[in-house]
Amino acid sequence: MTDSEYRSMMQKSAREAQNALFGEYFNYVYAIVYSKLRAVASREDIDECVSDAFADVFFHCGSERTREGELKGIIGTIASRRAIDRFHSISAKAGRNVPLDEAAELADSTDLAENAEKAELAAGLLAAVKSLGEPDSTIIIQKYYGNMSSKEIAETVSMSPAAVRVRCGRALKRLKKLLSGDNNILKEVEI
Repeated sequence: MTDSEYRSMMQKSAREAQNALFGEYFNYVYAIVYSKLRAVASREDIDECVSDAFADVFFHCGSERTREGELKGIIGTIASRRAIDRFHSISAKAGRNVPLDEAAELADSTDLAENAEKAELAAGLLAAVKSLGEPDSTIIIQKYYGNMSSKEIAETVSMSPAAVRVRCGRALKRLKKLLSGDNNILKEVEI
């Protein structure tokens, strides 16, 4: 979904636009939040942070003066900042001081070229995963981005854990074939 598509949907129905935005970017926001909070937060804390991030996104995108720029970049920045804030909040409640080295890992890197290259690689990989179709793309995203077990995935896709494992294995083989045609992605990603 592009910025202009979201704006046109917003003019028709704010609720439908928000639902479409949530459906399109949920996995992306969840992956960002999970990567920042997995060491200190429970699954409930991560889910709550994802919800808070979307609330911030809807508030930000709802204001007329702040609708400039790439929507995915805005959403990624908001999710990252919300996750970092939650990390510090959880760490403070636990009485844990965050070492400077660890805090530096949370901060955004200033190497814009490397970040752009990684973002392009991630977008290409995600597009390849989504091209697998349902439920394979959901299984791959939840297993490798969400770090969920086969049993947890089975509950969300209404399959048995054994069926999820089999589909995951087959989907990985198809993904490997798909990526073998794109040498740039295959060099960077190990399957």
